[in-house]
Amino acid sequence: LDRAEVLAATVAQLRKDLAVGADDLQEPPVGTEAFERLRTEVLALLERWERAEPLALSRAVNRVDLTERTVDRAMDLGGLHQLAGFMVLRCLQKVLLRKHFASRV
Repeated sequence: LDRAEVLAATVAQLRKDLAVGADDLQEPPVGTEAFERLRTEVLALLERWERAEPLALSRAVNRVDLTERTVDRAMDLGGLHQLAGFMVLRCLQKVLLRKHFASRV
């Protein structure tokens, strides 16, 4: 997340998968802190959904496309904090895969 176009695309993917707007998930500055800032924002959403809208939390996991095994591992390792990190990483992975295959065409 140290390149502006990758960061912007990752934030866009997170917003799409989590079905939130820019007010709910802001784009952090490019740099070494970008991952943790995104994780913190995603964590706040997950905590809110866990309390008020459990179905939204379930939908988010499905839309980000995390496997049940990954979710179980996240919950065992660090709960929602770890799950938020896995969500950011999965969206980053989607962006990088798209960029990789787009460059091959």
